[in-house]
Amino acid sequence: MARSPLIGHLRGFGSRVALAALLAAGPGTADLAAAAEGSSDEAREIKELLKRLDERDAVIRNLQQRVERLEREQAGRAAAPRPPAAEAAPPPRAKTARPEPASAPSPAGEAAPKVAQQAPPAPPRAAGKAAAPNGGPGEFTVSPEAAERALERALVQTGAALLAPWTVELVPGLTYQHNQVSQPGQITLTTGGAVLITENVVRTTQLEASALLRVGLPWDAQAEIRLPYDYKSLSTTARVGGLGLTEQTRDGTGFGDLSLALTKQLMTEKEWLPSLFVSGVWDSNTGQTVKGVALGTGFDEFKVGLLATKRQDPLVYTAGFSYQTSLDNHGISPGDVFTPSVGLLFAVSPETSLQFSQQLSFARPLRINHQQIAGSDQLSGIFNVGLLTILGPGLVLNFNAGIGETPDAPNLTLQVSMPIRLN
Repeated sequence: MARSPLIGHLRGFGSRVALAALLAAGPGTADLAAAAEGSSDEAREIKELLKRLDERDAVIRNLQQRVERLEREQAGRAAAPRPPAAEAAPPPRAKTARPEPASAPSPAGEAAPKVAQQAPPAPPRAAGKAAAPNGGPGEFTVSPEAAERALERALVQTGAALLAPWTVELVPGLTYQHNQVSQPGQITLTTGGAVLITENVVRTTQLEASALLRVGLPWDAQAEIRLPYDYKSLSTTARVGGLGLTEQTRDGTGFGDLSLALTKQLMTEKEWLPSLFVSGVWDSNTGQTVKGVALGTGFDEFKVGLLATKRQDPLVYTAGFSYQTSLDNHGISPGDVFTPSVGLLFAVSPETSLQFSQQLSFARPLRINHQQIAGSDQLSGIFNVGLLTILGPGLVLNFNAGIGETPDAPNLTLQVSMPIRLN
């Protein structure tokens, strides 16, 4: 007997409700296959749902594999100490959702089951001292701002950078210098007729405490004033054949020469052009003379210099040239001095920078009453090594060592200073 369309529709609707109940209860494939033994229309719908369930199961298996892979990666990193921030937010595990009961079918007779949501990517691992103080060995973050600190402070100390306008820096320092010069003395004859030449060995030891005040000015300029306080010891030993005959020592303590300096930046680095600085220094003749020991140079000296810098972070190359002349004092005038120099600064860490430089000074002969003294010209070669490190907030240590390379240069110069920014 022919089946009424209304009755067939009601039966189909009832089959779908039964199928939804099976899905809500989590039926297996065998249950659905048994239910598929009904009418042909119902069988097609059930087969379509079985196909979608298979697709859902494939997605779930894929997500489970990805979760397992993430867990293995996390287990491999578990040996290294993890920062607190990273431990507080572990990567979320993928969630698998059971299919909800099918809603009313669409006109095409399709019911779309829900599938598992994809897990979001794991958060990036925190690294660095700033983000993870207890990070593993060798882990640190070198931000551009941090890397600038030590290098910028070292550049200011060498005159290759200027303070911001009205920024004040106080630099207390301590300098030790030692020099030994051997000069031929007199020629004498022994009772046996042997010729002996005496040798005068002059040793100069100087310990200087100084205070330097540096102020940034508008218009890309900077001013400095420096006042030293010195202890100086002069020892002269007469020797013959390496044996000392006589020794005379003098020492004195007092103020050295007050000096003033002004630096102006002429050009800022761009493309292949370097930054360019010009400076002028007046080293006054204000040093004391105590017990016959001159604590200053004894002359008013004027120096002008030009310094070029080129940055290739974290490296900074420098090249300079200076000219110095002195005023006559009691008919004596030192020769003019020409000093070329080259240098390299680089940041080895955000808190530490190193400096290497080489300078040669060519001094013309000394003049007495406008007459040059033969053999009084000098060549001084000095190789400098410097280290600047930031010990803590507002605490900076700057160390420099100068090694004399020629007989006219000081044998050894050691300097320690602590630049302090006052604002």
